[in-house]
Amino acid sequence: MNIVKALYGTPQYVSRTDTTADSPEPAPGDIWALTDPDARDLYAEQGRLRELEHDLQFEVMRGGPWQVDELEYKSEIRRLLREAKLVDKGTFWYASPFSTVYRAVQSGSMNVGEVEYRFRDGDEIVFQCRMTRDMNPKLKGPVFIGRLEPTRKASLCGEMSGAMKGMRGKV
Repeated sequence: MNIVKALYGTPQYVSRTDTTADSPEPAPGDIWALTDPDARDLYAEQGRLRELEHDLQFEVMRGGPWQVDELEYKSEIRRLLREAKLVDKGTFWYASPFSTVYRAVQSGSMNVGEVEYRFRDGDEIVFQCRMTRDMNPKLKGPVFIGRLEPTRKASLCGEMSGAMKGMRGKV
């Protein structure tokens, strides 16, 4: 599921994504590395930015840095944007870290964590956090490729049933 950004499809819409073709390499400790800027702004407007920061640091990142395969995902997205194989879909994922959803405009593949992911023209690609991967063993890494349905309900990882609840039960 994904959330459509305000003004998407209008002349006033300006694409803002968590990754661009010329983004620098993300720092492993940068909690915002995989968060869509419009999602971040939405939480700020709601007065919930500190809540989102806590969720990113202790639920999504589990109190540590981004893992190697998560950083590879961002590098591969950047490469595919440079090659013009992906574009901003104008949405972000419904759960934190609220990553930008990209749409493939050409078939191709990406390599993340020693796994090759193939996609076709029209597929949507989005980052999947560790908790989602733990709950869905079919996911081999931080990549989801498919066709998404819109939703209006955003969810912090800490609000989901498989959450670590702020690292109380440290793994």
